[in-house]
Amino acid sequence: MLNNYIALLPELVLFLGLICMRLVKLMRKDNTPKTFYTLSRFFLFFGAVFTAIFYNQNVTGYLYNNLFTTLFKILIYIFTFIWGYLSLKRFTSKNMPSFNFYNAVLFNTLCFSVAISTNNLLILFFGLSLGFWTSINLIKMEKEPYELNGNGVYSAFSFFFILAFACGVGIFYHYTKSFDYDAIERALAVKSLLIWQYYLAFSLIMCSILYMMSVAPFHFWFANAVGNSILPVAGYITIIPIFAYFSCMVNVIVNAFYPILGWFNIAFMCFGIFSIFIGAIGANSESNLRRIFAYSGLYYIGVTILALFPINDNNLVSAFIYLLVYIVAFCGIYTIFYGYRSRGDYLTELEDIKGIATQRPFLSVALLIFMISLIGTPPLLGFLGKLSVINSMIVGKEFVLVGAILVAMLILVYAYLKIITVVYFEARNKNFDEVDKGVYICMLINIILILIAIINPKYLMHDVEMMLIAVF
Repeated sequence: MLNNYIALLPELVLFLGLICMRLVKLMRKDNTPKTFYTLSRFFLFFGAVFTAIFYNQNVTGYLYNNLFTTLFKILIYIFTFIWGYLSLKRFTSKNMPSFNFYNAVLFNTLCFSVAISTNNLLILFFGLSLGFWTSINLIKMEKEPYELNGNGVYSAFSFFFILAFACGVGIFYHYTKSFDYDAIERALAVKSLLIWQYYLAFSLIMCSILYMMSVAPFHFWFANAVGNSILPVAGYITIIPIFAYFSCMVNVIVNAFYPILGWFNIAFMCFGIFSIFIGAIGANSESNLRRIFAYSGLYYIGVTILALFPINDNNLVSAFIYLLVYIVAFCGIYTIFYGYRSRGDYLTELEDIKGIATQRPFLSVALLIFMISLIGTPPLLGFLGKLSVINSMIVGKEFVLVGAILVAMLILVYAYLKIITVVYFEARNKNFDEVDKGVYICMLINIILILIAIINPKYLMHDVEMMLIAVF
């Protein structure tokens, strides 16, 4: 009996972590920013360990763990662990309370972990919705009341799409009498029983997940949210939740909605094309560094969507490699943002970092490396991701999509050239603060991982493939 529930150990550890953090906040008066980072780090570590150990344990009817779910859960743990360490630099330097941030991050990890593993549509809804709503509320962190006008709009739209998600789940339950993925797939596989309500429910659920991923035309909230948030929040919502949304979308489509997916492949391709051009053009229209990379992130999400559909094992591997490569590069870029400080303030505008290469050459070189990787220039890791996607599309004879991706990339490159020009070729107009050693350490580790992947890419091209195809 106990074996049926041992799969819940990672989630149980995170839940205990939330309780422990709350008790420490209530009972210990001399908390520092490091207090809650230390607690969250401890529970994240053991959550990751138990996830790796019990990767093949299931909770019958609710959670189904395999190599696919374990891969994405471990990635979320690792990136959350790293970002929690970097975020501590900001809270410590400003001596700001950190409980709300680390509590929300730990809660999000719990929600995403459950959503990734589940084979139950209702649990998927609660896991993703609660995680996303927590991320939306993080945007309000450390803001004055007069600064929250735009957040009401984000909350209203988020509530609308969460409600749409719930309606889609409800429709499937009404007609199939089950939330189980397998039961839904069996119902959809009977062509004679297909009704328009199934297509409506699928559309509602997918649009909600695409909104959470900020895929165009559902992207309108993301760039402003990232640009106006404090750096720990901006980096977190940019880097980590995308793993959960991507894996959950793949899992539910393959195991529940696959019989009707053929009707929607063209729609997903339209979303992808729309995203790459909106992202590329939007990045050129901004002067805020975080918004520039938020829009460029929209481009990379668009390419990931284009690479993924129609879903098969080759397309899934290509899409994942591209997603991982772009997230690694973004993690490096946001690490560099922690080194962009002047008089204690983290800099966000292009004009703020004029000539920074003259005073912070290592940061500037690292930024250049990560942007070149994002462009997909050989021999950097981004080339491996782009090559994987283009090769998959050429095999599928999707030459128009390849052309669209390359044209949009040329537009996006112009935005990166603006950043390079400001950093290297404009006169410095301010002095920059000393960079924390931890920033250099994280940046160096990131670059080393990129070099390892370049020298020996078989871990991405073969070993990870074996984990991804477990979803089928």
